[in-house]
Amino acid sequence: MSSEIAGWLTERSIQVWRGVSHEGRAQHAVDHTDLVLALGGDGTVLRAARLAIPSGVPVLPVALGRLNFMAELEPSTLYQGLEDMLAGRFWLDSRTLVEATVLRADGITVSPILALNEIIVARGDINRTVLVDVEIYDARLTTYHADGVIVASATGSTAYALAAGGPIIDPRSTALVLVPVAAHLTNVPSLVLHEDAVVTLTLQSRHPAGFSADGHDHIALHEGDRVIVRRSQRCCTFARVYPQSTFYARMMQRLRRE
Repeated sequence: MSSEIAGWLTERSIQVWRGVSHEGRAQHAVDHTDLVLALGGDGTVLRAARLAIPSGVPVLPVALGRLNFMAELEPSTLYQGLEDMLAGRFWLDSRTLVEATVLRADGITVSPILALNEIIVARGDINRTVLVDVEIYDARLTTYHADGVIVASATGSTAYALAAGGPIIDPRSTALVLVPVAAHLTNVPSLVLHEDAVVTLTLQSRHPAGFSADGHDHIALHEGDRVIVRRSQRCCTFARVYPQSTFYARMMQRLRRE
C-alpha cells in the first residue's frame, strides 16, 4: 500500500520519502517533512511518534494493524482523507507525553525518557511480584505488591493501562493515570491524577525488575532505584480530518474488535 500512496501523492506534486525506519536511520528525512503517515497498528504509530516528536511533525495514523485505537483513517477512507488534508480540511490534535527520569540508588541518573502511552515499572523474568513504593508530589500513597505499576498519559489510557483495569480518559486530556498491574493485598485502585502531578516509583524489592517506556528503552532496576514521572512539556501532534467526537463514536467498536 505504501507504493500506491506514494504514487498518488507524487501525481499531485507532493514530495514523498519512503521507508523511514523506526530505528531512526532516516531521522533527517522526518526533520524536513510536513507530515508523517503511519501505516499499521498502534505499535507502528508509537514508532512513528518517536521519530516525529523531536521535529514537531504531525502524524497521520492509517489503520492497517490489529489494534488501532489511535488510527484516523482506514484503507477505505484513506484517499478521501488525504484529499481533505491537501485541501486544508484538517485539525491538529495535541497529545500529552509522559516523561520519566531514573535515579539509581548509587547516584547515577538516567536522562529523561519520553513516552506517548505509558511508563511502567514491572517485575523481571522471575514470576514474583515486586514491591513498588508510590509517592504523589511528596506524599506517600502506598506500596504496591504487584506485577508492575503504570503511569500513563490520556492517550495511553486505552493501551496497557486499560488492559490492567484502568479507566478510559478523553485522549485530549492532560491528566495522568496511575494503574497497578495485578496488585495483591492493596485497596488502592487506579487513580486519575492532576496534570501537574509528580509520581515517584521506588523499587523496594530485591527481585529482578525493569523500566520501559512504550515498550522500549528497557532498563534493569535494582532495590532503591527511583523512577520519577511527570507530564512532559513536549507533546505529540496528530493530524485529524474527523471531528473530536469521533473518538467516542468509534470507542465501543474498537473495544469489541478481536
